Amino acid sequence: MDTYKRIYVLGSGFSKSISKNMPAMSGLSQELRLAKDSKYPELMDFMRNLDRKTNGSKELTSMEAVCSLILGRDIYYNSSVYLYYQILQNQLVHWLYEKIDTAADHVDADKVEGLKNFIMQCACPANGEKSLVITFNYDLLIERLFASMKDLPCRLDYIIRLNSYFGEAEIDTGKEIFPYLKLHGSFNWFRSPGSIVCNTDNVYLTEEGGYSRSLIHHNDIPVFVPMTFSKQSYLEGSFFNVLWNIAQRYLEMAEEIVFIGYGFPVTDLINLAFFLNYKDKIKHIVIKGEEVIRKSRLEALFGKERIVDQDAVDYLSHIS
Repeated sequence: MDTYKRIYVLGSGFSKSISKNMPAMSGLSQELRLAKDSKYPELMDFMRNLDRKTNGSKELTSMEAVCSLILGRDIYYNSSVYLYYQILQNQLVHWLYEKIDTAADHVDADKVEGLKNFIMQCACPANGEKSLVITFNYDLLIERLFASMKDLPCRLDYIIRLNSYFGEAEIDTGKEIFPYLKLHGSFNWFRSPGSIVCNTDNVYLTEEGGYSRSLIHHNDIPVFVPMTFSKQSYLEGSFFNVLWNIAQRYLEMAEEIVFIGYGFPVTDLINLAFFLNYKDKIKHIVIKGEEVIRKSRLEALFGKERIVDQDAVDYLSHIS
């Protein structure tokens, strides 16, 4: 098992830094409140009723609140309610996937070089001490950068072994590895058709433009954990247990942890408790423009000296 002295943990602020089109949570909330999309009739009707019942409360119709109301529900009065919420859950997760993946489909041109340098620093450092990247993001910004830059002397590796339907991806074993552990799933990971939960033997990696994406999973929802207070139903099965177990082992062996664009949101209290086990190893928590209340909470938890108010890519440009 490889060991990494330094581990970078990426949150949504990192993706926003490298893609100006990456929607913010507030933007998604506003868009869902005002959405009129015939593709998702039950979801749109649910939002209209919720807006009416709450007198337009932004707090109760926020993305996190809606996700928790729909995705976290586990009590149903009868089979009709159960079936209704199954439809709502499918439509909401599909809507989220579509909005995020369509809006942020590439790295901004002026951020490419900085991101490339970061990747090289992790995979091919001059001192030979490679770094591990762990992320809560499920977008494909880094994957698409790799696909567009064939000259990179390294290849992306998810660490966990994923299945392939047709052996679409040819792995260049002569390249160095950029280790990329995605704890909340990825927009190019799919359960095998008909599977209800994620297990280590039924999650498949699909290639954009590949046969499996267009023929088998053309209308499926990827494997990812939405921003909801209750995540239990999305973490059922062995798959995410294995991902988090791998992360725990690497964190135990690391000497330094840097959080970039991750402000420990209230929907991730379990994550906060988990990472507090490694509090002494945390060097920096890099955030940009966080609201005062969240920044104050982070400073109280980790100390002011560890909180860096800086753009993610600007911060990365100074690492060594």
